[in-house]
Amino acid sequence: MATFYLTCLILGGVVVVGQFVLGLVGLDHHGWGEHGGGDVGEGLDLFTVRALSAAAAFFGVTGLGLMQLGVNGWLALPVALTIGVASAVVVAKVVRAMRRLDVDKSFEIGMTLGQSAKVSLSVPGARAGEGKIHLTAHERFLELNAVTTEETIPTGDTVYVIDAISSDTVLVARHPSLPSES
Repeated sequence: MATFYLTCLILGGVVVVGQFVLGLVGLDHHGWGEHGGGDVGEGLDLFTVRALSAAAAFFGVTGLGLMQLGVNGWLALPVALTIGVASAVVVAKVVRAMRRLDVDKSFEIGMTLGQSAKVSLSVPGARAGEGKIHLTAHERFLELNAVTTEETIPTGDTVYVIDAISSDTVLVARHPSLPSES
C-alpha cells in the first residue's frame, strides 16, 4: 500500500510542480487542461489537471504520513481520500477566484443603451435641464444625469436610455425608441 501512496504522491507532485514551472516561464497559457466552461459564475471545476494532481499529491502524502505513524495502509485510505478530495475543492476554488480577476469589468456609457432605469430626480422636459436616473449596467449600480426631449418625467417613473450624451449624461424616453430631436 505504501507503494501506491508514494506513486500517487510522485505523479501528483510532478504535475503540480510542472504546471508551476510552466506558469513561471509563461507557457501555461490559461492553464493547460483547464477547460471549465469559461463563465466564472459556474460551479467548481473539480476534474481539471490542477485539481486532480493536487488531490493525488495530497492523497499520497496523507496516506504515507499515516502509515509512518503506524496506521494500517487500508485504514489510512478513507482519511487520505478525504484529504485528497478536500485539496481538489480548495484548488478549484482558488482557480475560480483567480479567473474572476481576468473578467473585464470596465464600463462605458454606451453599455446603458436600451436599459430601463428609474427616475430618482425628475427629468425636466425639452432638454431644459438634467434629472437623475438609477440603473444597473454591467453588474454596476449607477446614478447618471438624464435629459429628455419629451415632457417632464417625474420621480419614480421608468424610462429607457436611448442615447449617450456624455460620459455621465444620457438621453432618456418613456418608451424605448430612437432619439427624436425637437
